Amino acid sequence: MLNFSHPYILYFLLIIPLFWILDRIISKKRKQEIEKHIHPIMIPRLYPEDQRSLRGVKKILLLTALVFIIFSLSGMRVGSGLKELKQEGMDVIVALDLSRSMTAKDIEPSRLERSQYEVKRLITLLKGDRIGLIAFAGVSYLQCPITSDYRTASMMLEMMGSDLLPVQGTAFSDAIHTALNAFPKENQQYKAIILISDGEDHEQDIEKAAQRAADEHVVIYTLGVGTLKGSTIPIYDSQGKMVDYMRDSNDRVITTVLQENTLKEIAALTNGRYYRLGAARNPIEDIYDHILHGDRQEYQTHEFARYRELYLVFASIALVLFVLAVLLPESRKKKSREG
Repeated sequence: MLNFSHPYILYFLLIIPLFWILDRIISKKRKQEIEKHIHPIMIPRLYPEDQRSLRGVKKILLLTALVFIIFSLSGMRVGSGLKELKQEGMDVIVALDLSRSMTAKDIEPSRLERSQYEVKRLITLLKGDRIGLIAFAGVSYLQCPITSDYRTASMMLEMMGSDLLPVQGTAFSDAIHTALNAFPKENQQYKAIILISDGEDHEQDIEKAAQRAADEHVVIYTLGVGTLKGSTIPIYDSQGKMVDYMRDSNDRVITTVLQENTLKEIAALTNGRYYRLGAARNPIEDIYDHILHGDRQEYQTHEFARYRELYLVFASIALVLFVLAVLLPESRKKKSREG
């Protein structure tokens, strides 16, 4: 399979015919000027045929070298394309709370940033497992569908900020339903959800959502982020500078505390476990170790085969052609006949 790192470079190949046409026009005008000022009988002696042919060879060498330089710069590479792989693992969806209370700094550097760091650590621990990402606040959103492409998942995680979702709140039930709908239909039992939040939920449908997860053989692990003492919620301007703290309707500064009861309830209803960030040494590792003890499904995935880069080959050919063009003389002397 042929591939190019910088395919737009190939447009420069259009210049080659223009160079050739321009050279032909210049040569034609030069010939007309010669015929205009020199007698036709003298032209073969002053401009022998073999001299013009060598000059043409030099031009061809230089233009061909230019073609190979363009191919080299385009990053041409060859490979066998996609290959099918069979892997074993779990489907894991991380539902991350992006409500404003997650910007509190009772967990350094903030609840949200620490949570993102823990998810990054989880991605590095995955061994054949597939991962998906759910962003939720007052509503939920599938940020990254189930994938075995860990690099893409990490990139999508970086984009998850507290301003991603327009509706504030902490809608656990909506996040759970979105996660359940995101699992592939063919996977009926090798599934887990990791729900990361500070626990501030105001919905009444959590039990129903958790029961649906249990019915669909999905285990939910919950990770509480924050402290029982709590912290204020900073407000930032468009330049990222803190300008105030979130206040209630009476203009009093709001203190947000970790509320564990809901998170513990969700985990218990689905035979999962609750962890508190800070209380456990490595909560994400503990969660993943627990996931590893379960049965693992076999699934098919595709990945690109390794490509063989050809830029050095083309650059070497171009260099050889260029050197030959430089060393080639303008003309070749005719051998004088003896006798």
